[in-house]
Amino acid sequence: METKRKIPYGVINWATLVRECIFVDNTAYIRRLEEVATPVFLRPKRFGKSVVCSMLAHYYDIDLKDRFDELFGKTDIGRNPTPLRNSFLVLQFDFSTVQVGTLTQIEQNFWENVKGAVGGFAVKYGKLADWSRVRAATGPADCIDKVRAVIRDKHLPPLYVIIDEYDNFTNELVVSGRDLEYNAVCGHDAKGDLTRESFFKAFFKSFKAGLADGTVGRTYFTGVLPITLDDLSSGFNVGTVVNLSRGLLGLVGFTRAQVKTYVDDVFAEHELDPAIKPTVLADLNAFYDGYHFLPGVESLYNSTICNWYLRNLVEERTPPTDVIDANVRTDIGWFRRLAGSPANALAKVRQYIERGEGEKASRNALSSKFGRAKFFTEEFFPYALYYLGLLTFENPFRLNIPNLTIKNMFVDYYDELSEFKNVDEARNAFGGAAESIALGDGTWKSLFEAYWQHYVKARIPAQAFDKMNENFFRTTFTSRCLDWLSTYYSFETEHNSSEGRCDFLAIPKPGFAKPARLVEFKYFTNAAAEKGDILGRTEPDPETVEQALNYRKALARRSDWDHPIDVTVVEVCGNTGYNWFDLST
Repeated sequence: METKRKIPYGVINWATLVRECIFVDNTAYIRRLEEVATPVFLRPKRFGKSVVCSMLAHYYDIDLKDRFDELFGKTDIGRNPTPLRNSFLVLQFDFSTVQVGTLTQIEQNFWENVKGAVGGFAVKYGKLADWSRVRAATGPADCIDKVRAVIRDKHLPPLYVIIDEYDNFTNELVVSGRDLEYNAVCGHDAKGDLTRESFFKAFFKSFKAGLADGTVGRTYFTGVLPITLDDLSSGFNVGTVVNLSRGLLGLVGFTRAQVKTYVDDVFAEHELDPAIKPTVLADLNAFYDGYHFLPGVESLYNSTICNWYLRNLVEERTPPTDVIDANVRTDIGWFRRLAGSPANALAKVRQYIERGEGEKASRNALSSKFGRAKFFTEEFFPYALYYLGLLTFENPFRLNIPNLTIKNMFVDYYDELSEFKNVDEARNAFGGAAESIALGDGTWKSLFEAYWQHYVKARIPAQAFDKMNENFFRTTFTSRCLDWLSTYYSFETEHNSSEGRCDFLAIPKPGFAKPARLVEFKYFTNAAAEKGDILGRTEPDPETVEQALNYRKALARRSDWDHPIDVTVVEVCGNTGYNWFDLST
């Protein structure tokens, strides 16, 4: 029986990807990358950066010239390759494996990493020259200098230097508050002033010298943040940060059209039931789409997490129960450190969760240089979250949360920073109501009541309700539903339709024969609810009813929609209570 192609989750090696996997072809970006000799590409962790490193290594490696058709023949770049293909000695590093300890240990671990990479390089190109002098190197920079000397003396092709996660271990120093070690690694004193030649700076300076004398032809670095590159100063001030270039935005990540084609290929290859495809596309859209790395551009999906979901889909042959990959979570330590204090961190999370306000931002601010010192200033806070993938452009003037995965992460931050007590009690109470919906005759009203009593009333401070809006309820209620009902429903907040965006949508997964649930929230502060005599009224606000019913009509018009839709309007009155209205058909 013919072996089916795999989903490339966890597959980084380009040769393996081409040989064994279904994949999205982004090789056309190689042409655009060649317009810059020293590109630096920054994206949040787990966004597919390492695959691009392997793709470039295979494309430019002179040792793989005879395998070009095998590796690229069926790709865009293979049909129209550039003159530079297979013309370099590729020297590749991965600094995500450098362990953080004392400063001495960091330097030793870095040196071991470099020795391992250069040792493999010398073995690979052993037939071209005698690299034995490289083994006598006394440190990272000396090692690179000796490699360059062999290239110069033997008139070999130049280096193509690839460094994946160039800032991984320095970022660990930053988030853990180890500023003295960070400054020492980058060649600064305790105040951040330049003082000496550190092992890290000297290493990069050797590549800069190679670019000048021709022993290094090109470089390609990936990372998450630009701060280390800036703090290295003269160590490598020739790098060009290209992740804001419109022509390279899609180098990692998937567009909506690519996801549609990719999903079609997965369903055909693995003979999956076409009836579940709308659910799959809805999940991918809700949880992994929404990254606008510049204002006004097409959004991107997180490609790595899409692959994670699709791998689970193929294994289970049904839309996965677990839709949030825990590995994508950004440690709350980053958030605490960036905010400056626990109180500021909580205030920021409340701003996002309780009010959905996001942050004011300017695209131009992302283009300016900044080191660690500026990175932790209050005005730079939103841009730090942008680089970490927690906020993305909502419009040209504001950053906001991109999708349900990140919203769920922020709800976790909200709960943790608020130091809620009896969390297990609240979780179990909500779980019991959710079980009744999934397995019995439970109602959504009972589910909301459990959420209200054990989460909203018991845990949210009264003063918070003066500044809240509907965002808090659609976000936190959805997060609780994801904990218990993701086996049975797909969820969306602010589902976009021809009639606008509805607050909450639960779509039954294939095989679960219950109606979809559309909920529209209307929020009143305690003062407004009392003034308008809202709580306990028997008729909902007509404008909200019309809006909710129009959302249902828009859903029903979709060609791929085949679910009955129950519609509810919930009028929340501060922290005093709520009105629940199930609308008739």
